[in-house]
Amino acid sequence: MAEVTVEDLRGLLESDVPDPVLVLTGGRVVVEPSGDRTAGASEVITRGDLRRQQAERGLDVIAATLTTTIVQRGG
Repeated sequence: MAEVTVEDLRGLLESDVPDPVLVLTGGRVVVEPSGDRTAGASEVITRGDLRRQQAERGLDVIAATLTTTIVQRGG
């Protein structure tokens, strides 16, 4: 089962990749550029969306919520 961790979210926030997005691909959660994603990768969250959510909740809560969403999708 793929899991989103606080480290994954920090990696997205700190990424040097242009327009980064956290995606699920091959059972792993990775940061990729939104315009050049791996074929078949599912978007988990963009950096912009993460920043907006972070204003209201901690990274640990966001990570748990995203993990639950992945599990519900069958990831």
